[in-house]
Amino acid sequence: MISLMMVEDEKGAVAVFKNLLQLHDGDFNFLGAATSVSEAVKMIKTLKPQVLILDVSLPDGTGFDVLDILGEADYEVIFLTAHEQYAVQAIKKNAFDYILKPLQSKEMHEALNKVKLRIESKANKSTLEKIALHTTEGIDFINIKNIAYLKGASNYTEIYLLTGAMILASRTLKSFEEQLGNGFFRVQKSYIVNTKLIKRFDRSDATLYLENGEAIPVSKNKKEELMRLVAK
Repeated sequence: MISLMMVEDEKGAVAVFKNLLQLHDGDFNFLGAATSVSEAVKMIKTLKPQVLILDVSLPDGTGFDVLDILGEADYEVIFLTAHEQYAVQAIKKNAFDYILKPLQSKEMHEALNKVKLRIESKANKSTLEKIALHTTEGIDFINIKNIAYLKGASNYTEIYLLTGAMILASRTLKSFEEQLGNGFFRVQKSYIVNTKLIKRFDRSDATLYLENGEAIPVSKNKKEELMRLVAK
């Protein structure tokens, strides 16, 4: 069951949402509702929800303030607001979805179904240990811990292992990015690296160095995200 909490100061909106939630056959565990920024921060830190239904306008601030105070967190955010102009800011906060008030059952049901699939997909990726690679000789099962990095080459992907060996797979780099999920990071169009093997990032020339000595170039639009990742 997926844990979920709401940050909303309108009791009517909370009641409507709870009624909608009952139609999801026990997929979600409603942890409660906070009515202010300060209360929301305390509850989120304590309850650690997987999904946060977050109103933009609150008595002591905004939903954006909640996210700024908490910083990086492992939950999906669905914004609620009566004001469409906040959409761009919500996108910049990596919101999973953005729903305008008054609550429409169809939109909320769609959002909940999508977020359920996202969380289940993330859970499956986090437990992935091996991947199957089809070669001309058969199928190789590779432990993902032994992958140093992957390099895209058109519709093929070169997979470089810690042993120094390279396996050529007839799959796109994008497909591996979707399969590997957590623990791997796409540093630019052509490269995905095993984040557990990151040794150093040189900001002067935007180069990432791995434990096995490999130097991987990082694109400009990935530098900031990589810095946050390395700092964790």
